[in-house]
Amino acid sequence: MVYAFERGEGDQPRLGLSVGKRVGGAVERNRVKRVLREEFARISGSLAPGVDYVVIARPGAHEYINERGARALGDRLGELAEKATGPRS
Repeated sequence: MVYAFERGEGDQPRLGLSVGKRVGGAVERNRVKRVLREEFARISGSLAPGVDYVVIARPGAHEYINERGARALGDRLGELAEKATGPRS
């Protein structure tokens, strides 16, 4: 789940994460957070500036990474971020 909040500044987009215990143990949660940060950094150039994105990882995120890979999660993150803010013009 991705939420977007406009800051009103022209700075780069920022990321906030919420990865609860339902996602898995500490190792799994930390891996999900690391992958989300890495993939957000990869796609941040295509996101709207001056927007804070808050990602809430749901149960199954770790399995999604294992099955489809980090790049697939990053692509999905980009789709959800674009949907949350609308297409960048």
